[in-house]
Formats: sequence, structure tokens, C-alpha cells
Amino acid sequence: MKKIIYFLLTFFGIYIIYSNFNNNLVNYVSFNDTLNCYNYNEIIKNYLNNHLLNYNNLFINKDINSLIKDIKNNKTIRFNDKDYYIKKDLRESDVLVIFIGEEELSKNYSKFDMNKNYYYFNKMYNDIELLINEINQYAKGKIMFLGYYNPTNYYDSKTDEFFFDIDNRLSNLMIKNNINYIKLYEIVKGNNYKSDEIHLNIEGNREIAKIIKTYLLENT
Repeated sequence: MKKIIYFLLTFFGIYIIYSNFNNNLVNYVSFNDTLNCYNYNEIIKNYLNNHLLNYNNLFINKDINSLIKDIKNNKTIRFNDKDYYIKKDLRESDVLVIFIGEEELSKNYSKFDMNKNYYYFNKMYNDIELLINEINQYAKGKIMFLGYYNPTNYYDSKTDEFFFDIDNRLSNLMIKNNINYIKLYEIVKGNNYKSDEIHLNIEGNREIAKIIKTYLLENT
């Protein structure tokens, strides 16, 4: 009888330890455009280290609409002899980081024609709404959406007003969908975080990684 009790206690002890350990493992998925593909994700990957169950930043798209199509079509990528299905990865993600649209914005952005910028962002916003609706059908973990920064080095009051409007609209949209929104405009504007007019340098990527790490510490 004592042996049975000892066996049961040992079994449940191992089960509890395993469960607690397994619950600490993070399934990290990141959607990016081609401007912001690797650096901050690699920093996060190194940070998570032994707490990482799976890591996936394979789904890269140059625009928001392409990502929507990939999700609807359940795009599959084969990497290192393993198949990654985008819907499955969304369903199983503990943390999803979305940083897409900066390249799309940069290609259509005008320094001096804000009417053109508002017109194009309205199109982007409609696509972002569709993207969030699509993602919410599958992803049930924590979601972060990183906002946009000025793709040029020209700033004036109209530039500030445009990006403040973007941040307000996207922030409200993400709040409605229980998504954490990160504003990047002021962070990039106030620091030397670009290697050229568009691309973030290593310091910029480190700052993004720092923001994500803080969020992970507080929410996972």
C-alpha cells in the first residue's frame, strides 16, 4: 500500500513539474514585411532561449493584402524538412508579433503631399481591418501589432499630424480586438534608429526587441 501511495505521489509530482515547465515554453510567431525581417526577431529568439517551444518568422509579405491571402489559402512553407501551415501556426501561437505595412507605406509615401498619404493609408487601414479579422479567427494567444514610422528623414507639423492620426486609428482598432499596439513614430523620430531613410539599424531593432521583451515579461 505504501509503495502504491509513494508511486502515485511521485507520478503526480513529476506531472506537476512537467506541466509547469511546459507552460513556461513559448510558441513565438512573427509576421513581417521585407524591410523588417530578421534582426529584432533574432534578438527575441536569443532572449527566449530555453523558454522557446517553437519559433517562426518565415511568413514574410511585402504588403498586408498578400498576408491576408496567405492566411485564407493556408499557405505552407517547407523549411528544414518541416512543413509550416500558417493557420496551424496561428492557432498554436502563444505570442504573435505583427510588423507589416511599413514597406507598403514607404513605397507610396510622399514627403509633401499629405492628401496622397491619407488616401493611401485609408486603403491600408481597410486591409488591416480585414487582416485582424482573419487573424482573430485562429490566433488565441497574445498579439502585438507594431505601428509605423516616417519612411523619410523629412519632418514638419503635417508629418506629425499624419502619423498621430495613424496611431490613434490603429490604437483604437487594436483595443477593440484585444491586441497590444506599439507606437513607433516618436521612438524612431527621436532617436538615431535608421541606417538610411527607410531601414532600421541594429539599434532600432534592439529597441523594438526591448519593447517586445518587456511585453513578454509582463504578459506570459
